[in-house]
Amino acid sequence: MRIAALLCSILVLGDLQPAAAEAVFRPAENKVPVALVEVSKSPRYTEVRLQAQAAVTGVCWTSDGPDSPYLLAGGRRYRFLGGDGITTCPAVRNYAARESMALRFERLDPQIKEFSLVEGQGGENQMIDPGSSKARFWNFLHITLK
Repeated sequence: MRIAALLCSILVLGDLQPAAAEAVFRPAENKVPVALVEVSKSPRYTEVRLQAQAAVTGVCWTSDGPDSPYLLAGGRRYRFLGGDGITTCPAVRNYAARESMALRFERLDPQIKEFSLVEGQGGENQMIDPGSSKARFWNFLHITLK
């Protein structure tokens, strides 16, 4: 019985490993005043920390469906799981300059050294035809990891 409890404790604690954080700095495309400043990898997810470079108003994230953000790497889309310091649409939130938020996605494969964060179908369309959208989507392209 003690061995089973010990093994259970090891498994639970093993899942709580701190994520390996890597500092990066990549401004968003289309002059959106937000930068991707950190990427953390854990055994369960990849976390991307974004920081407002100036005050940003009316921000929300779509949790699922075609407008949900994703990481694109190695020809695969890594799905959005949630985050901290964010609001799910249709509710919105404002951010002061230097305020940050964290977005979590499915864990990137260990061999991935470059990815892009795309804000769903709207972000895809904006990349194809920047003049087609009045909204400014938060795309971060070609983020290189060590």
